[in-house]
Amino acid sequence: MKLRPGLWLLVALLLVSGAAWAQTTGIEHYEYGDFEAAARLFEQELATSHLPPARRALTRMYLAASLYALGQVEEARKPLEALAREHPEERVDPVRFPPELVVLAELIRQQVESEQRQLAAREAELQQAREEERRRAAKAASIELRPEVLGLIEALDRQWTVGAGFAFRRKSLEGSVRVMLGDPPVFQLQGGVLPGQGDFRPFLGLRASLLPGIDTYGAGPVVGGRIALPAGLVGVVDFGADYFFTRPNSRYRFAVTAQAGLGFSLPVP
Repeated sequence: MKLRPGLWLLVALLLVSGAAWAQTTGIEHYEYGDFEAAARLFEQELATSHLPPARRALTRMYLAASLYALGQVEEARKPLEALAREHPEERVDPVRFPPELVVLAELIRQQVESEQRQLAAREAELQQAREEERRRAAKAASIELRPEVLGLIEALDRQWTVGAGFAFRRKSLEGSVRVMLGDPPVFQLQGGVLPGQGDFRPFLGLRASLLPGIDTYGAGPVVGGRIALPAGLVGVVDFGADYFFTRPNSRYRFAVTAQAGLGFSLPVP
């Protein structure tokens, strides 16, 4: 069957028109009112990774507008959310797009910005907590040198005196050397553990006391606490019971003491 020349011309025109329609851009489909075809082309365009940022932002706007025109409001929110996250400086053009879409895009942008502020605040809090934990771990791992000034009360003889000492701590272990003034002076060696963490830590240990003026020495348990104060100060409280190994008929046989004072923490890495 042979086609007349007029029919050939009509077929050629239809083929050319179909090819041109197939090559029509998503924006042109949107302007023609073919929102379904426009949305499909915009989704294909966004699937490619070589789009420049400005083009990608504009494509998201047109995709949202096409879906919104089709009544797919929830689907239209997705490209608007992506626009707000990836291109926060971009705004939906009220000249190109309907005002309802502009309002929706602005609401979504505000929601995304609020979420991002909350995430940033939580991340800052977590970072601060991590920094604090690192500082505590570094402090716990370091050696703390602590000069001390103390007062002592002996309960049985009802005597009191003052003295000074030097303590060192590493993690949960603490040792100290103290000299309490008196007649005779008392030299004390003390060691123990500081269980727990925080500003207040209890102390459990043993103490040896030496009184060179009367050639005697003693030993006994100690319980107390260490309280972290501002400006690197440390409150020190100890209660001890010492048994003295002395010659017969000596009054220095047993002592119950309470010590309290202040130290100054000198951390050493």
